[in-house]
Parts: sequence; C-alpha cells; structure tokens
Amino acid sequence: MQHTLEPHTSRVINATPFFYGWVVLAAGTLGLLLMGPSQGFTVSLFLDLWVTDLGLSRSTLSLIYGAASLGAAFLLPTAGRLVDRFGPRRLVVVISLGLGLACLWMVNVRGPIALFVGLLGVRFFGFGSLQIASNNVIAQWFIRRRGFAMGIAGQSLSLGLLVYPWLGETLITGWGWRGAWIGFAVLTVGVMIPLGWLFFRDAPERYGLTPDGNGAEDAPSQRADTREENWTLDEARQTSAFWIFFVAISVITMVMAGVVFHQVSLFVQRGFERATVIRVFQMVAVFTVAGNLLMGKLLDWYTPRRLMAAALCCLVLALVVVQWMSAPWHTVLFSALMGISGGSFRVLDASLWPHYYGRQHLGSIRGLTMMGTMGGTALGPYPLGLSFDYLDSYTPALLLFIALLGAMAVILSFLRPPKRGY
Repeated sequence: MQHTLEPHTSRVINATPFFYGWVVLAAGTLGLLLMGPSQGFTVSLFLDLWVTDLGLSRSTLSLIYGAASLGAAFLLPTAGRLVDRFGPRRLVVVISLGLGLACLWMVNVRGPIALFVGLLGVRFFGFGSLQIASNNVIAQWFIRRRGFAMGIAGQSLSLGLLVYPWLGETLITGWGWRGAWIGFAVLTVGVMIPLGWLFFRDAPERYGLTPDGNGAEDAPSQRADTREENWTLDEARQTSAFWIFFVAISVITMVMAGVVFHQVSLFVQRGFERATVIRVFQMVAVFTVAGNLLMGKLLDWYTPRRLMAAALCCLVLALVVVQWMSAPWHTVLFSALMGISGGSFRVLDASLWPHYYGRQHLGSIRGLTMMGTMGGTALGPYPLGLSFDYLDSYTPALLLFIALLGAMAVILSFLRPPKRGY
C-alpha cells in the first residue's frame, strides 16, 4: 500500500453499486483457486507418469519437488517486496504470465534438471507469488471484517481440492500428461491475467474509500482493538512474536504436508483400502469449508494468536486419531480434525500478519513468512518417510510432530502481542 501516490480514479469502482471490497474478495479468491497447478495434490497426479516416462524413482522425484519448493521459498521475499512497490494489481499480471510460462516449460521436460526448473517456476509463481498477491489485495480492503473475508477466500483450498484433481485427471486422460500442462497454462493466462487487471485494485485509500466500507466501523459485532499500526519488515522481524508465528506456521505446514503425502500408506497400515483414502480426501475438503468459515467468524471476535493455538491442538488430535483408528467412523473423525485445522490455518495465516503488522508493508512481510510456509511443505514428508524406512513405523515421527505442535500451542497461548522495541 503506497499512501504517497496521487489518488486514483476507477470507472469499475465508480460503477459498482456496493462496497468494491466484495469484488476484490471474489477476484482474490479466484486468484487463490487458480494457483491450483502448483498445489501438491495436483502435482501428485503426475508422479506415476514421470516414473514411467522420465525413468526417475519416487524418492528422486520427491527430492526434486522438495528442492524446487525450497528454492522457490528463498525467492519469495523478492516477490513480496515487488508487490509492495508496484501493487498487487500490476504484479498479478506478471505473476500469472510467469505461472503460465512455467506450465508450458513442463511440457518439454525430459530429465531431472528440466523438471526441477519447471517445478521451481510453478511453485514460485503459483503457490508462492500468486498466493501473496491474492491474499495481499484482499487484506488491503478489510480490517474489521478481515476474518470474515479471509474465511470466504479460504474456500479456494476446498474448491481447489475438488476441482484440480478432477481437472488434471481429465486433461491427462484426454491429452496426456504433457498436454495437461498446456491446459493449465491456457487456463492460468486466459483467466487470471484479465481477471487481475480488470478487478484487482490496490489499497482503497487510493480511490477515496476506506477499508470495510461505509459504516463498518460502527458494527457492534466487531472487536474494538482494530486500530491499524503499520510495521516495516525490519521492524517486524525484530520482535520475538514475528519469529514465533513464523516457526508455528512452518511446523503446521510441515506436519500437514507430511501427513497428506503419506496418507495412503498411513491408512493402509491401519487396515483400510485405498478407496477409503479417496473418500477421506473428499471428506477433508468438506470439513475444510467448515474450518474456513468458523475461523473467519472467530477472527472477528478473538485474537489470531489464541485461535492458532486452538488450531494446533486440533491438529494434535488428528495425529492421535490416525495412530489408533480402526473403524469407519474413525476416518470421519480424522477427516473432521484435519479439515477444520487445515481450513483454520489457511485463514489464520492470511489474517494474522496484517492484524499485527498492518497493511502498508504486507507484501514484504508475507514474502518472508511464505518461506516458512513453502519450506514446511518441502520438508514435511521426509521425517515420516525416514521413520517408516528405518523404524518400520510412522509412530516415532508422528510423536515428534505431536510434541512440536503441543510446544507451539503452549508458547502461543502465553505470547504477548508484538510491540515496537519488544
């Protein structure tokens, strides 16, 4: 957000008969959905095909995917700074074009190096940069109702989980795995570039508007402690709260990515069929919707740090259940806990940074914090894989995850809000 720039006018905003933030919310949510080709559940559709076509082992493919995700994570601070400098509207066009080109690169992959470069581009422009720009533009337009707005935007995860595995499988069946990436490129460029340019708008103050719309400040259901205080990235990272949140989010993404990556094997170990795992993915998607909406509403009443502690405890319970489940209803309980915790985390991660550190330098701050998010997804599967390979059980790694999550929940429960110089 750049307050020093001259005020702007927009025919689209002027022609909108209601608060334009709702248009931004819809466009930003679609932006989060359209990063689907970079999501792990989409990439996983291609693993068996790459094993056959490229002659690479699963362990090699896992290492390439993890290395590409880590490489993308280290590039994200630059993307965040560019979003702050040029605004999400202009950057989303460049990012969408980059994601489309990365998808086209995947069409001609013939070996491990080319695959690494392609996945690096897909993860950086999609899961990283497009997520930063889309979350950033939504956060600019809401303060008091940010929890509700992010709860709506969080539905993109559930929609993506429902749409992209089906879409990817359809494209692969019709066009082959290389043709599927052409389809992803056309969808990204053809939809996201015009969508972002036409409907994304930077901070509402640039157009003579205020966040949340007229009268939002008088809503009795909103928290009173919503005065915005803007921090620079340097100021934010000097606070202990910043790094505690950073570590907490990294641990959550590590655990969830590890469990999802090994979920088929985890369920088979407990005596369930593979078909059950597919149903569990679908149930998780449904419960994720509930987690999004519930956490979005709670964020309008309670502080993110305490709600994140509660989400951590929910994830701990999911890890406990997965180790003793044996009956069908246990899979429903596991799905509910995973879906609610996953949906809650998505909303919390998008909301807590502007809540504590303001909107003005949000791109730079999110660029750094997304390193933890993406780094966690890259590292999560390995502890579980090592535990199973060398100890013939997932339990040791799951117990380690439980200990990490529990420790972070306790720390967050007693964490004081960040203050300058503290």
